[in-house]
Amino acid sequence: MPATSSLALRCASVVLAAILLTGCTSEAAPSPTAPPTPLPASKTPSATPTASATADKPTIEKITTPPAVPVDLKTPGKVGSKAAVEYFVALYGYTLNTGDTSLLRSISAPTCEYCSALAEGAEKLADEDRLLLGSALSIDLAKLYEPESSNEHHTWLMDLVIAPGIEVSPEGERVDRPRETHTTALVAAWSDGAWKIEAKRGVNELPAR
Repeated sequence: MPATSSLALRCASVVLAAILLTGCTSEAAPSPTAPPTPLPASKTPSATPTASATADKPTIEKITTPPAVPVDLKTPGKVGSKAAVEYFVALYGYTLNTGDTSLLRSISAPTCEYCSALAEGAEKLADEDRLLLGSALSIDLAKLYEPESSNEHHTWLMDLVIAPGIEVSPEGERVDRPRETHTTALVAAWSDGAWKIEAKRGVNELPAR
């Protein structure tokens, strides 16, 4: 495979990761110079591909089922705002795996630049026929950050875990994405009777606790 193709895939992965995780602190960021592992040449990846399991690598499958919409999105207070950030986080893997950004945009405030960048990054992957499997995002710990919260704006400080994933180019070239942990903050805003994600903030942007 041409070297330019390998470089393009690595650059696409690095740029997308920068969009998705800007402002986070990370314990295990992927190396941008790690050489990709070639897959058998295939212009048309399977509709529901999986990566074969080995002794040290579990099977990674495409995420095709969206998370359920929480009933508490329209509940005032911490219960509702926490439901909003949990839903937004749960949509991460589904959005990147499918290219369907409608649910992500529905929980995002119109002014959320990070939300728009995340949605556009997922759409770019789909438009370029790049396949992403796995990389589900989950919350290990979430805590309301009181100094940066008010009645209608709640800042949630979170420890996040991104599950292992695989990115495949249209030519079948593969880049393995390792498990990662990050700490970041999401801001939920109460507007028109429901909670929406308004912004993502890096830990270094928050006042000292």
